[in-house]
Amino acid sequence: MSKKQVGGLIVLFGATGDLAMRMLLPALHQLYQRGLVSDNFALLGASRTQMTDQEFQELVRKSVENGPNFEELDEKFFEHCRYQGTDNTNLEDLKQLREKIELVAKEFETPDEYIYYYSIAPELYDETTTNIQKAEITELPGNHRVITEKPFGDSLETAEEYHRLLLKVFDEEDLYFMDHFPGMDFVQNILATRFYNPLIEGIWNNNFIENVQISLPENLSIGTRGSFYEENGALLDMFQNHLLQILSIVAMELPAELTTESIHKNKLTLLQNLPTFTTEQVEQKVVRGQYKADSEGKYKSYRNEEKVASDSDTDTYVAIELSVDAPRWQGVPFYLRTGKALIEDYTAIDILLKSTDAVDSDVATRITFMAEPAQGVSLVLNQKMPNNEYEPVSTFIGPDENTFKEYYIADPYENMIYDALAGDRTHFSTYEEIKEQWRITDSIVAAWKELPEPDFPNYRAHTFGPIEAEDLLTKNNHEWVKRI
Repeated sequence: MSKKQVGGLIVLFGATGDLAMRMLLPALHQLYQRGLVSDNFALLGASRTQMTDQEFQELVRKSVENGPNFEELDEKFFEHCRYQGTDNTNLEDLKQLREKIELVAKEFETPDEYIYYYSIAPELYDETTTNIQKAEITELPGNHRVITEKPFGDSLETAEEYHRLLLKVFDEEDLYFMDHFPGMDFVQNILATRFYNPLIEGIWNNNFIENVQISLPENLSIGTRGSFYEENGALLDMFQNHLLQILSIVAMELPAELTTESIHKNKLTLLQNLPTFTTEQVEQKVVRGQYKADSEGKYKSYRNEEKVASDSDTDTYVAIELSVDAPRWQGVPFYLRTGKALIEDYTAIDILLKSTDAVDSDVATRITFMAEPAQGVSLVLNQKMPNNEYEPVSTFIGPDENTFKEYYIADPYENMIYDALAGDRTHFSTYEEIKEQWRITDSIVAAWKELPEPDFPNYRAHTFGPIEAEDLLTKNNHEWVKRI
């Protein structure tokens, strides 16, 4: 089913920041170029930097040229970009922003759909939201939605605080909590494949599945994100949101219909069935790491990165064993891992299938969903080796390279921004889900505070990570799926 065109006005707070430049501005250009946003659309950038509309348009142009999926510029898109220098803590600036919003909305005859994208530090949420209200911006007729980035807060306590202040101005259904991983077509493919194929759903349980692995290794180092990582680490940057959201899609009960309400209801139930870790469980089932320089001089040690403390104990790697308290998954371990400066770089979900004692193979039978690079679903099965006495040989089935060859694979931010304009919250996190994710994550953080300080750094860059992550699976007679 083809998507219909949408319009509206997006106010992008933090329009000159890193996220906006790398992901948001290119995504908006691609949506316009693909004809998914109409000419009744406008982008109003807002940040402290003072510049003209023309200067902002040139900035957007450079961003688009360096962004994902770029092939050629659509010059008409830049005509829809406007700018207003804004200090979010200054009420007078927000009043001027309101005037600019009205002018831009009138110029492009945008429908009464307003989105406020908070590409800003969470510390600014309070004054930004308060001043939006005091400047009577949300008094303009129409729908007013706000998008916030992950992680939402740095604990359950701060998440609750931010949630309360947003509700002073916006309704619950107008809060769009961004986690772009569920916006990936090939993450959505996990749920779709279960829904479309009774064969797959029929074996989606502990009778047939040995273990589940969700892997998000990255070969990039921290680079210029030292200050962000010092505050968050891999646990908050990747586990609290991306990994747990993917896990909820993999392990949730399959709804009778793929509606927004039923998907979120079943995801929440799944998250509620995940454990609150004890200190002893964290010691046994959570591995954390921090990288040091590689032997070839390509990577420097994390502690030598820009804006990183020389004695930092921030985690750049985590591997976690989880169990799901539900009959479907009784006895099935879920292994989640992510890390920086690793030898591998992809997003994959591996469903390891049970085997018989008669099979002696180095390659486990499995169903794999490769989400990034986008490749789709594949199978690894065993069959008889020719000219042999029933000796097994592993067979790789799919993905068919031609299946998606002619399809445009959207960047997840394209999908999510489009959904926000269309008023579709299906792939956005709900606050109730976020609360459960923080419950789980906070229990790990609390345990780390009680346990001895880690002996960092404990893995060399451009490797698979800490040896303890291998041991996490070995004790259960399992091993990580590796692609190198």
